[in-house]
Amino acid sequence: MVRNQLVSQIDQAVESLTDELTEFACTIFGIPTQNPPGNNYRQCAEAIGAMMQKIGMDVEYVEVPQERLSELAPRGEGLPRISVVGYLGDKAQRPNIHFTGHYDVVPEGTGWTTDPYGCEIRDGNIYARGSADQKSGIVSEVIAAYALQKAGLKLKGTLIASATPDEETGGQAGVGYMVEQGYFTRESTDYCVITECLDVDKVCIGHRGTLWFEIDITGRQSHGSMPSEGVNALEFAQRLMQAIDEDIRPLIAEPTPLPVQPPACRQTTLTPTILQAGEKINTVPGSCRIGYDWRLIPELSVEWAKEQITAVCEKVKASMPGSDYTIHYLGEDNPTLVPKDTDLVNTFLANGKTYLGREMEFSVSPGMDDQKYVVQKGKLDHCIVYGPGRLTLAHKSDEYASIEEMKMAAKIMALSAVDLLGLAE
Repeated sequence: MVRNQLVSQIDQAVESLTDELTEFACTIFGIPTQNPPGNNYRQCAEAIGAMMQKIGMDVEYVEVPQERLSELAPRGEGLPRISVVGYLGDKAQRPNIHFTGHYDVVPEGTGWTTDPYGCEIRDGNIYARGSADQKSGIVSEVIAAYALQKAGLKLKGTLIASATPDEETGGQAGVGYMVEQGYFTRESTDYCVITECLDVDKVCIGHRGTLWFEIDITGRQSHGSMPSEGVNALEFAQRLMQAIDEDIRPLIAEPTPLPVQPPACRQTTLTPTILQAGEKINTVPGSCRIGYDWRLIPELSVEWAKEQITAVCEKVKASMPGSDYTIHYLGEDNPTLVPKDTDLVNTFLANGKTYLGREMEFSVSPGMDDQKYVVQKGKLDHCIVYGPGRLTLAHKSDEYASIEEMKMAAKIMALSAVDLLGLAE
């Protein structure tokens, strides 16, 4: 088939599906899948599965066993964790490309000027919590499959589209469980595209690392008029913050040359987020809790970061006899980075240029995402992040997804699937 004809066929097929894309988007955007705790997961997964079946995909549901929910979704209140997987073609046929996105969303929060689940359409944008981050990516991957069907383009291999839960709380019961079950591994998958909200004109090749931790500090309570009789746990926290500024921040001042987006996140960020101490104005606190969100550029590791935190805690403890501390690590993921020069990356770069009319850019995500499971546990380097949602809208009030950008992403996904898998004769 002549290249221009192929590009035009996919373009026309996606454009003809504008109304159905919009209806599908509003259907799943309008389902409040807040996580935690994980509301309405079954309803959303089945709505996505129904759309997949409508376009002729074979559909399966993968549910976390009840007895493992407390382990994999400890904040999930026992609610079900369900992934839906659709196959365009024989599920056993290779090569394959697996597009996947998460359907859980953060709580809506405050400051909205419209109903967070009302799906108001203004200026070609659909306003809803989770529209950008990242149900829009699910819409695009399903519409990409639909467009190939409508254009009469039969792949040599198999296009797989899936939607998973729980990315917003770490993903253990979503892609983490799917990797454990043999999905998204080097043995089962040739190419993987996480349809997370890293912008329609960027190919994301990795993400920064994450270390979330709280430090419980113990001292000795005393009367405020006799502070020498106590050991002030809040003062320990104060000295600890100073030690972090003096000992750790100089070690993380150098930015990465990698294209982390937004550019301000090209430096390691070590952000205090919790400080809890004291019950009464005239009582020296005997306990305190301080928490940090540490995002690590790809050149650093979680193990190294833990060594630095322990060192400064020991330093402060030595300066305050009678004090102690316990570090609780609440989340830890090493940075993820895949090669820039692979068939998957180059295909998306080329096809992005074809439809956008300009060069695509590389990016690295400032926060962790499900790519970590596919690359680190599934051992699959052919895994990028590409989706239509705008990163800068994630978790904000008045979040929206652009209908045109969802269509654009679907075109790029569909053409890339053809290039990577080939067309059947």
